[in-house]
Amino acid sequence: MKLSVMLAIETATKPCSVAFRANEKIYTFCSENEKSSSQKALQMIDDVLREARASINDVKSLGVTVGPGSFTGLRIGFSIIQGLAFALDLPVCGLSTLEVLAATYKRTNDLREDQLLITVIDARMGQFAIGGYRWSGSRFVREINDCLMSQEDARDLAKTRKPIAVVGEGTKLFPERKSKHWDVIDLYPSAIDVCELANDYEKRNLLTAISDLDLVYLRGPEAWTKQRG
Repeated sequence: MKLSVMLAIETATKPCSVAFRANEKIYTFCSENEKSSSQKALQMIDDVLREARASINDVKSLGVTVGPGSFTGLRIGFSIIQGLAFALDLPVCGLSTLEVLAATYKRTNDLREDQLLITVIDARMGQFAIGGYRWSGSRFVREINDCLMSQEDARDLAKTRKPIAVVGEGTKLFPERKSKHWDVIDLYPSAIDVCELANDYEKRNLLTAISDLDLVYLRGPEAWTKQRG
């Protein structure tokens, strides 16, 4: 199956990244450690399309992380994708930020069949967004549903499930950095892996209309406002 030309964006965490896939090649730009902003994200979309010698009208599908993550960051990425989807009438792949983290780990590390990853995003206020993904065949299987946990409960979960690695903002969960049973790796999700995961969704005809997608905060924006205020 020939995959469509895709534009993907990841703004759920501190670095913002975009990726453009065409002819089996992926082009990407990342803001490093800058906080996400609409202006920055839109500029990076222009940059990645220019690098690929493409235009926005070449894009045939879209990918975006829908949470969990930064309330403001999620709104930025989703609003941009929403605008493009409506304007260009394009299908969208909405992905868990925690699953994209697992895919970013797999792309940059050796992950064998049936190994479990626990992915972590600091949700502030003493809580962590946690997911568990096991590599099986050619895709990830969600073994622990995305949820919020206290540091103590998340540490106990890792001790019980014994993953190969705790990935994401793992050192906030395990400040000692390394357990004798698993690695603790700081890592941010990448739009490259939004594209890669969306490949599989597209092959299975699982892209959807933007009107059928919503953001997943795992906690309401009122908690984020309290945290920021």
